Amino acid sequence: MSLSSLTDDEKALSGSMTAGSTLLASNRQAATASSGAAPTPRGIEVTTSQMGVRPSGDPVTDHRQLQAFLDSIATDGVAGLIEAGHWYVHKKLILHDGTRLRGRGMGRTTLEARPADWQQPDYVLLHLDVDRSLHRHGVFLSDFGVIGADKQATDNGPLLRLEGMSDFLLERLQVEDASSYGIFVTGYGVGTFTNDIDAPFWNSTHRGTIRQCRALRGQVGIGCEGGAQNVLIMGNHTSGQTLHGFRLASAYETQLVANSARDTRNAYWVDRHRGVHVLYNTARKVEQGCVYGGFHDQKDGEISKGLWIMGNEFDTTDTAITDAYHGDANKFTNDVKIKDNMLSGGNVRLLWTRKVDVQGNSGDGRNVIRTSHHVTGMIGNNLMPLYNTATGVIDIGNNLDPGGM
Repeated sequence: MSLSSLTDDEKALSGSMTAGSTLLASNRQAATASSGAAPTPRGIEVTTSQMGVRPSGDPVTDHRQLQAFLDSIATDGVAGLIEAGHWYVHKKLILHDGTRLRGRGMGRTTLEARPADWQQPDYVLLHLDVDRSLHRHGVFLSDFGVIGADKQATDNGPLLRLEGMSDFLLERLQVEDASSYGIFVTGYGVGTFTNDIDAPFWNSTHRGTIRQCRALRGQVGIGCEGGAQNVLIMGNHTSGQTLHGFRLASAYETQLVANSARDTRNAYWVDRHRGVHVLYNTARKVEQGCVYGGFHDQKDGEISKGLWIMGNEFDTTDTAITDAYHGDANKFTNDVKIKDNMLSGGNVRLLWTRKVDVQGNSGDGRNVIRTSHHVTGMIGNNLMPLYNTATGVIDIGNNLDPGGM
């Protein structure tokens, strides 16, 4: 069937959605009758099979069915279940404030955009767009897979993009072949209103969790930008990205905990931040483990501070932990703790960090700690030698060379 033509089953689809709406209404009436109180829509889950839709194999039909389904569950916080199957789409699906959507499992419910089918200039497949105010009803997505159309990672749109919201949960999602980010949460351009978020840099998304998700290939696996605040990114896995496994391009009080990254250039990339913690993560087959920078203190009017890099295990071919990617003394970070990390094949290299505390790190005998330029703080009790100590660094001793033990 031609993608440029309408499908023949439009009337049937319309009829099935009408029937599904009737079912939804009857469910609400039943809830009211049984309780004697007002209906509680948040307790209702509607499935695609109840709405009379199923995968057709045609991307135009499937897109129309899925978008109608998303629109039908957008009101009153009704939850939607996409049944198991392979659903094809030819353009982006629009999410709504309050969307509650799940599948039958990331390997059982799959939404795919095939390259031959895709009809839009960018490659965003699922999108919650910004509004004049924050989306305040929460977005909850779980247990399905999304496959993008861009197999070349051309940096032309995230696969799943959520913007300008409070309270969200993404769990057990698998995203593959993103053009840029696989999962991208941002607060960019949320109108001109004043909100209750502490972050002054941009209007922002806040209070969210991304957990137990997988991102395969693309440019960046999972990331936040635009002043995202109070986000927990936990227990996720990224693999095969051309740039970064995880990227925080502007984040406040955001935690990266117990994630894994492999087969990418940089495992964890942190830029323009405050109160970010990188804890108990792993990296394998990467060039660099954790790379961080900061706000430009003159242009942004803010200084990055409060970064913890602790308890991680980095197996790298280049630097394991560094603040060196900016190459600009105006982009520094205050109050950094680099502690109890296990390094294999890479060094700790610091150029711009102020008030750093580096202790308890160990390596495989090939690792060293190097500081230069404007670094200040204290370094000691590491199972690796300290070289090139900057004048503002205090060597508190007990930095051991395991090769000489």
